Amino acid sequence: MSVTPLPAPPLPGTEDRWALFLDVDGTLLEFADRPDEVRVEPSLYALLAELYAVLDGALALVSGRSMNSLDALFGTPPWAMAGLHGLQLRHANGEQRETRVSASRRTLVLHTAETLARAFPGVLVENKDLTVALHTRGVPDQFDALKAAVKHLLPELHGYELQVGSQVLELKPVGMDKGKALAELLERAPFAGRLPVYLGDDLTDEYGFAATNLENGISVRVGEGREPSLAQYSLPGPSSAQAWLFRVLNVLKQGVHPHAYPFGGDA
Repeated sequence: MSVTPLPAPPLPGTEDRWALFLDVDGTLLEFADRPDEVRVEPSLYALLAELYAVLDGALALVSGRSMNSLDALFGTPPWAMAGLHGLQLRHANGEQRETRVSASRRTLVLHTAETLARAFPGVLVENKDLTVALHTRGVPDQFDALKAAVKHLLPELHGYELQVGSQVLELKPVGMDKGKALAELLERAPFAGRLPVYLGDDLTDEYGFAATNLENGISVRVGEGREPSLAQYSLPGPSSAQAWLFRVLNVLKQGVHPHAYPFGGDA
């Protein structure tokens, strides 16, 4: 069944008060076979830093990566970040919270994932501590069979659920998603009272699209997804997303006095 192409997202009016919520892999950055092979170019860091400044800090990364991984990629940036689909969250003022899961439960989930991976050669296990991801990007033909195997074992992993993504199957604690993380960020400065603009590429981002739409915001799917999406707009891929964000920056800078923010890291 064909899917009607979504239009390109609009640019802000000079009086609009936007808050940007950005997924990372597949949205700002191209995918790699291994998550640790991804790199952030200085030009992308500079773009995000300028957007952060003109938005008075109302920019957040909302990712399936852990907070440690995001800090390693972006050099411990000053903007807010939601890691592990919102299981970890760092507010704009630096305050942090993290979902608690017992060590025994985390060990059981990791052991289950490693056992599954041994049965499917080429599958990569990524231990994110609170969650465990099984990557099939290097062996995409294994995805469907692996998903069936994970679903079969899921009832034994009480308190955990399966999050399906692009060539990744992630076992994560129940009760949190990117939409809930976005809603939590919107309750506090500098996001409160602003129009949410969410960019994401994957099934995990559908929660973010839903939460954005509830706030009458702008939801943008990045990439040529075939399945129906809750997103209102689309961009072809990460390079197009970066180009659009650069255009957004130019509009926002019109009449906006630049602020001096300390930008961490050397990305």
